[in-house]
Parts: sequence; structure tokens; C-alpha cells
Amino acid sequence: MKEYKGKFTTKLFWTGCGLCAGWFIYNIVGRFTHSFLISAIAAIVVVIWMFYKVYYADNVSIVFTDDNQLIIKRFGKIIKGFVIDQYYWSEYSKDSNTKSEDDQDIYYVSKETGKEDYIDATNFSGEDYEEMLSKLGAKIENEPPIKVATIKK
Repeated sequence: MKEYKGKFTTKLFWTGCGLCAGWFIYNIVGRFTHSFLISAIAAIVVVIWMFYKVYYADNVSIVFTDDNQLIIKRFGKIIKGFVIDQYYWSEYSKDSNTKSEDDQDIYYVSKETGKEDYIDATNFSGEDYEEMLSKLGAKIENEPPIKVATIKK
């Protein structure tokens, strides 16, 4: 069983970005409204939203079990589980031809329903992300990436 957790430095980076975004919003709203109260409230909303995103919504760990399952946990509680063989896995969505190098999402399509969804792996290190894709069969050494759209039933 192997567990992958988000990097602390990535969380610090996004916290800094949230604080900068709050400062930016404070200045822009203050410039147009000339109201300290409105600009402070707008800035606080942006900072709180960013803290929520970084420290709650994106604060997940991914566990690969010995019985070929992938489990997503948040604060030690299981929020979603997958039997790896029941899904097609890829680093690309069905409809995309390109991918930003900063985009670290793991896309999956149910073999039964064909429904696509993704796991946001932004807070994980690049090495962990590549290793997870390899374990899921979405990336094979020295071969082009596997696209979900090219897999036929």
C-alpha cells in the first residue's frame, strides 16, 4: 500500500498567491469604490476562498492498495474509492488535444457508463504524479501518452 500526499511547499505557494490576489482585489475595488469596507470585504472573501481551496478542497491524499484499488482520502476519511480495472485512466480528458504543463489532473472514464471525471493532483509533486499515472497504466515509458478518447469498448 502506497500513499501520496500533497507537498507542503505547494500549499505555501498557493497560500501566497491567495494573499496576493486578496491584496490585488483590495486595491482594485478600493480604487473604484473609494470604500475601505467594501474593498476589505472583497479581499477577505478572496483570501477565505483560496484558503478553503488549498487547505480543504485540494487537501487530499491518494492511496494505492495491494488489492488494486485507488482510494482518495481527505483528513483521514475516505471520500472516494475506485477499483482500478473498472476505469480507463489518462492524463488527458476525452475532448482535449493539448495539456498545459502545469495541469496535473488524472482523468478517468467508467467502463460501464462512459462517464468522465477527474482527480485534481495539483498539490502533488511532479514525480508522484508521474508515478501515479504509471501505476494506473496511463503512462508507459518511451511511449506516447494514452488518451481516454482513443480507447474503444
